Amino acid sequence: MQNSLASNATPEDTINLRLVFQFLRNYWLVILSVTGIVTILGVTYSMVTSPKYTAVTSVYIETRAANVVDVKAILSGFGSDDKLLKSQIEIFSSNAVAKRVINEHDLENSSEFQLTPSYLSEVFAKISGEPPASASLEQRVLNGLNVTLNRNTTVVDLSYQANSPEMAANLANGFADAYLADRLATKYDAIREASEWLSVRLSELGVKVRSSEQAVEQFRSEFNLQVAGGGTINERQIATLNQQLVFAQTKTAEAQARVDQIEKVRVRGGSTSSFADAAQSAVITQLRAKASEVERKEAALTVKYSHKHPAVVSVRSQLIDLRQQIEKELQRIVDTAQNELAVAERRETSIFDSLEKLRDVTSTENHAQVYLRELVREAAANRTLYESFLARLKETQEFEKMDSVSSRVLSRAEIPSLASFPNKRLFLVVSLVLGLIIGTLLALIIELFDSTLKTKEDVESRIGLPLFSLVPLIDHYATKSRMTSIFGFLMAKSPRTQRNYKSSHALNKGIFKFASANPLSHYAESIRELRSRVKFSRLDNPIKTLLITSAIPGEGKSTISRNLAHYTAKAGERVLFIDADMRRQISADAPGDLKEKSLADVLTGKVTFAEATKHEEGSNLYYLPAPSHRELWETAELLSSKAMKTLLDGASKSFDLVIIDSPPTLPLIDSRVLSHVVDATVLVASWNHTDGGLVEQAKDLLDQTPGKTLGVILNNFDVSKAKLNKHQASYGYGYYK
Repeated sequence: MQNSLASNATPEDTINLRLVFQFLRNYWLVILSVTGIVTILGVTYSMVTSPKYTAVTSVYIETRAANVVDVKAILSGFGSDDKLLKSQIEIFSSNAVAKRVINEHDLENSSEFQLTPSYLSEVFAKISGEPPASASLEQRVLNGLNVTLNRNTTVVDLSYQANSPEMAANLANGFADAYLADRLATKYDAIREASEWLSVRLSELGVKVRSSEQAVEQFRSEFNLQVAGGGTINERQIATLNQQLVFAQTKTAEAQARVDQIEKVRVRGGSTSSFADAAQSAVITQLRAKASEVERKEAALTVKYSHKHPAVVSVRSQLIDLRQQIEKELQRIVDTAQNELAVAERRETSIFDSLEKLRDVTSTENHAQVYLRELVREAAANRTLYESFLARLKETQEFEKMDSVSSRVLSRAEIPSLASFPNKRLFLVVSLVLGLIIGTLLALIIELFDSTLKTKEDVESRIGLPLFSLVPLIDHYATKSRMTSIFGFLMAKSPRTQRNYKSSHALNKGIFKFASANPLSHYAESIRELRSRVKFSRLDNPIKTLLITSAIPGEGKSTISRNLAHYTAKAGERVLFIDADMRRQISADAPGDLKEKSLADVLTGKVTFAEATKHEEGSNLYYLPAPSHRELWETAELLSSKAMKTLLDGASKSFDLVIIDSPPTLPLIDSRVLSHVVDATVLVASWNHTDGGLVEQAKDLLDQTPGKTLGVILNNFDVSKAKLNKHQASYGYGYYK
């Protein structure tokens, strides 16, 4: 089923119903048998086991009172309804509650809870020399209790199962009463112990808080660590000087930039009038305007008078004076820029020196601040812890006046009238379902470990050889069962016994000519396919000698080889059939007297090939039989002799095809020897019966001469069993009736 699924399933398939039905069809007997056995066992157990009765008590747990104050640390972590309810369920089944129930109902003297060791435990105790292990009385009582929390409620159902209905009702109610009594006592004990502990702890924490706060103030006074505006005075002064230093550095950079610009212009030989400060100076602007006016007068007088004219000389003197004033103003601007740079540098240096001195003073203060902060943190932590414990003590004192868990019984258990166990109808259904599951799992395991050959994909992937033909079963000539096929050679007492068994059960007259006698049958079509595959396997080097063998006995190799020989001869070819299975001969059915001269006689030189070979009348088929009435131990030596090779060389020249039927490969060495002297070998395996590992071993043994093993034939293909498998369509067996 798995192999056909691998070769035919489509990616869209999720469940292949055809393969599921085929699986059920193959293993229905296993599934039904296991189901029947499990069902019978379940029903029998339900009828012979002693009945048990169950009584139920409902208890309501009130959780709202627990949320009035926060006392999580006191009462076992009761912080939410969910955690509270889970804790209560655990308390119901605790040993403390069980002891209350035992004492209240005198269960120590109850016969139902008396310990009676089993026979096996007594035997083990005698063997080990130790007393048998036994559960305590509390555990035996708790075994019958089941606590269930109803969904989305705070109602708990206490169900108790006992051998008698009265005991079940009494203990169900007893556990509810014992729980309420236990919680009431536990609550007051927990609160009292918590209050006492909190009071002692609070006194210790008060002393610790006062001591830590005094240490902070003492250290601050000792090192004069006065705080102003969130920090010390020195820290604030440093912050102020840092701001002033940044401002001074900015001014210095601006003055330096103006001086650098002036120097750069002078180095390049430019005029000082191109400075930015000169262009922005109002004095220089006025002087330049006057100079321009005087220059115009000079130009006008020069045109009117000569250069030496007093008016011209006077104007020129005014112009020279104005230019000298402009130069002096420019020089003043340059001197001012240099002076500003010097002042800015001195101011920056002064601030930096003051800052460095203040930092030296602050460095010592910072070391003290580290320890001071540690003292402050410790004091704050002590204060927080003290306040927390103080609040918790107040909460606990208030909680003493109220219930942490207010619970009550909603409905008390009544004596049950019907047994709760065993439920015969439920046992029947569960046993039936369990039997189906176990039976199906067993069938799946059998299928999983089934490594028999079924499809072309099995042969090619497992054996590494092509599938030459899928030969169907012949009606009325079915081979033996799978177990006999695999282990028949081990159970047989002698080769002759096995031969007689084979002759009387499988080799009836007519089976060897079935393909030629029924040319339109499934069987004949598979033989034709085999003949074509062999014929066209090596067109450049035609196969003249063909060895047909199998991994184990009972695979039907002799039937296939004889049918192939008959059909090939009927097709007009000259065929020689050699029965080389000298341990288990089949040629006794050949026409004529075949018991006197055989293959062994030819190989030992007692007779010639022509004398031992028999011809079937009306066809081109010739037989060379194996000895039928004597035991041979030297068969491998005869088949590997030079005479055998000479015989095959001569036969390959006289016949179109020589077919050799050899013994199985695994139990005997004969076929391995013959594989060296033939042109090709074909392995026969029984469909759905032969284990692929056996065929793989046989192929490895025959592959000592690489390339001679052509393929595999799957024999005994059961069309009726495989008709639901998809691989049937690929082989075309649905075409024939």
